[in-house]
Amino acid sequence: MEYEIRRLWIDRDPRQKQLWQNLLQSGGIRPEAAISYCAGLFFEDRLVATGSLYQNIIKCVAVSPAHQGGKAVSILLSHLLSTVMENGSSSCYVYTKPQAARSFEELGFSELARVDDQLVFMERAIYGFPQYLKDLERQRVPGRAAGIVMNANPFTLGHRYLAERAARENETLHLFVLSEELSAFPAATRLELVRRGVQHLPNVRVHPTGDYMVSAKTFPSYFLKEDVQVAKVQATLDAILFRDHIAPAAGITRRYVGEEPLSPVTQLYNESMKEVFHGAIDLVILPRVEQGGNVISASRVRDLLRRGKTEEAKELVPESTYAYLISPEGKALIQKLQQEG
Repeated sequence: MEYEIRRLWIDRDPRQKQLWQNLLQSGGIRPEAAISYCAGLFFEDRLVATGSLYQNIIKCVAVSPAHQGGKAVSILLSHLLSTVMENGSSSCYVYTKPQAARSFEELGFSELARVDDQLVFMERAIYGFPQYLKDLERQRVPGRAAGIVMNANPFTLGHRYLAERAARENETLHLFVLSEELSAFPAATRLELVRRGVQHLPNVRVHPTGDYMVSAKTFPSYFLKEDVQVAKVQATLDAILFRDHIAPAAGITRRYVGEEPLSPVTQLYNESMKEVFHGAIDLVILPRVEQGGNVISASRVRDLLRRGKTEEAKELVPESTYAYLISPEGKALIQKLQQEG
């Protein structure tokens, strides 16, 4: 009897979804909502293994005990990898338990970073992380360099203050903008608005993050037991990747972040960075800029735009961002925001 791969329509078929959930839970894995494709491996018409994708990230891999250690996992992972490539991506990523890393290594994946015995982040790519680091090295210049990572959804006066402060206190500032397409403002738009917003700072270099810094939406929480632990592990992984690879490539010795006392997750993120960076990178935490007694934030700007208050949003963003908001492209994006609610 041969194994058979079938697509599982977990968003349409309640029976398939239940079978999928049962297999995941038997392996101590929590089902996740952020899934774009789900595959099942069947043996004698029984679901014996499953794996899913979100864009080019493999997640929610589970194999029943009777089929572990054989060719089942190889068949499943090869199928998922082929699906990613067929969808036009030249790179594939996985966050997995350390004990499962070997299976991915056999398929050509390389380890990028790990968090103790909890998590390994791996990549298989034609032009992957080594090339990304080489590109950063080419832009490295002598003198003290700082780094900032932001989503900029959209770029606000708060973001600009953070960039101006870091640029003033260092010879070079490397500003990384998240590349994920999970924000109201598209990645290309966010990147361009950041570039326009810092063009008066000649020592700032703006970079897309590629696939190497992720948001909570794509970070897999399915094999971590609690949400607080998820945030802690994600923050630690990001900090390790930055400390061990990105910072040395760009010559970064300082990282600037904004303080956010009202967000426990952000606070945890900052604390994790402080622990990981200790002795290697200085973490500079700056108070958030306020306007009208309230903190300037991208979420506040988006809320005003949803409510049709573009003129009020003007007080929170640089002229370059406002110019985009009143352009035909910007107006179309605002209309979409309002329709989505």
